[in-house]
Amino acid sequence: MENVTGLLGLSLVIFAVSLFALKPDWGQLTHQALAPVIPDTESAATCWCYAIALFGAAMTPYEVFFFSSGAVEEKWTVKDLGTSRLNVLVGFPLGGVLSVAIAACAAVVLLPGQIEVTSLSQITMPVLAAGGQLALAFTIVGIAAATFGAALETTLSSGYTLAQFFGWAWGKFRRPADAARFHVVMLIVVVACAAVLFTGVDPILVTEYSVVFSAIALPLTYLPILIVANDPDTWASTSTVASSTSQRRSTS
Repeated sequence: MENVTGLLGLSLVIFAVSLFALKPDWGQLTHQALAPVIPDTESAATCWCYAIALFGAAMTPYEVFFFSSGAVEEKWTVKDLGTSRLNVLVGFPLGGVLSVAIAACAAVVLLPGQIEVTSLSQITMPVLAAGGQLALAFTIVGIAAATFGAALETTLSSGYTLAQFFGWAWGKFRRPADAARFHVVMLIVVVACAAVLFTGVDPILVTEYSVVFSAIALPLTYLPILIVANDPDTWASTSTVASSTSQRRSTS
């Protein structure tokens, strides 16, 4: 399912296509990007908050639990490191390019009209202006895939985190009867998140606060990982365990 949503999410490339179709003043656009000016209505602290939020959104801690647990479930080996590197070297830059394209489209179409984005649907306005309804259809597919994919990842990550911490049975390939608490946690997370939205709270504001706190939690998440990943003794013991496990499987 993650692969399907990931491939459909590539429809967001339409933002980059729309940016060229809008035929902006590239010199002015480049100047705005390289020499930003803080509006009179905002302070430097607000801009720093946005910067921290962007950093936190790019390195959210839940991704560590999601991808590492997925690697265990799908039985990744050293042979899969190439695929992992490809995901990093291609996927992350592509995501960055699309983020810049979305921001550039907003700067070209929304900024001159002093239109503030208060809902997800408003970011489609530049695409509609550039490519009409067909481009809008691509955008809707991409946004739906991206949001649904993110919902899948965060829900699974919640189950992975709690189940592994408490030592419960876990795994998306396991039947609910075999990993009941793991599946119950995911169901509770979905219901709780839906309940929050039904309160009428601004989802954009919730997202902004969540990514800021994600950035604050980064040292607690990534520092231990970097320490363990660079410890030769840990890798040696892990290789020994993996080798013995493989031998037992082959003889059984």
